[in-house]
Amino acid sequence: MKYQHIFYGPLGWGLAAVVAVSSATAGTFSLYLENDSRFLKPNGATDRHYTHGTKLVYTTEPDWQWLKAFSEGSLFSQPASAAPSVGFFLGQNIYTPDHADDPSKRSDKEHVFAGWLYTGLFVQRRQMDVLDHFELNVGVVGPSSRAERTQKCIHKVLNSGDPVGWDEQLDDEPAADVTWVRRQRQTQGWLAPTEYTDVITDFGFTAGSLHRHIEAGIMLRWGQTLPNDFGPGRLALPASAAAMDPQNRKSAYLFARLSGRAVEYNRFLTGLSHETLTGRAEVGLVFRRDNAELAYSQTFMTQEFKEQSSPDSFGAVTLTMFF
Repeated sequence: MKYQHIFYGPLGWGLAAVVAVSSATAGTFSLYLENDSRFLKPNGATDRHYTHGTKLVYTTEPDWQWLKAFSEGSLFSQPASAAPSVGFFLGQNIYTPDHADDPSKRSDKEHVFAGWLYTGLFVQRRQMDVLDHFELNVGVVGPSSRAERTQKCIHKVLNSGDPVGWDEQLDDEPAADVTWVRRQRQTQGWLAPTEYTDVITDFGFTAGSLHRHIEAGIMLRWGQTLPNDFGPGRLALPASAAAMDPQNRKSAYLFARLSGRAVEYNRFLTGLSHETLTGRAEVGLVFRRDNAELAYSQTFMTQEFKEQSSPDSFGAVTLTMFF
């Protein structure tokens, strides 16, 4: 566990920044939980590949000069229509082969055991119906991620078989990714919002030592009192700070999202032949009341590597508190 200092250094800096701004500005705390067991996906557990993710996010709008300078910089053609926001996060992802508790049933070409423990920050800038999201995450892959301990605890709570094979997980290594995503509320033509619906599109990329891909997606929301934001967040892309607007504090809606990726590299598919083009379908519901929001969704993925026997899926729940 020789790389733990690479993770805990940025984590300490991030926690100090959170403490510094949380007492002076409004913000949100969000807990994202994704898992492919029957606990979150009772209609069909898989317990393999990307099998669990947890992320804690704090988002706020601090009065920082560098943040204002970035938001007003020449990188953007139009001035921001709202104060820029910044977010700090801590997360952990867990990956395993199929039949994690029975090595005798695994094929010769299977997903590796791996964990990813990370921290980082993001900056969001809104210009009317367009939101730009810039993110940096840094952390450690390998035993220092504590993924083995986390998964064994989860399996014990869920009364599942004890995973076997963590001794063969990816070795300790530092890792980092940068991400940019642009989300846009569609306001023209047949995608224009109605009393009960709206459409949000997104496009972006991730580049780093773990992932390199571009992604595009489209989301449809249907419900009552749709908030003037950019849709529910997910572990890979937290919600926008627009959710902090008091006018957005009461709503209930369903949503569906389709997305596609062009993948150049995925560290967690080491030793496998990754699929260049992949897709995802996500369906869910969101309830927001006063200072709290609860969301539940299920995500269905196409095969991510050529040796994969069948597609994967997982359930997700998000709890957000506004203050």
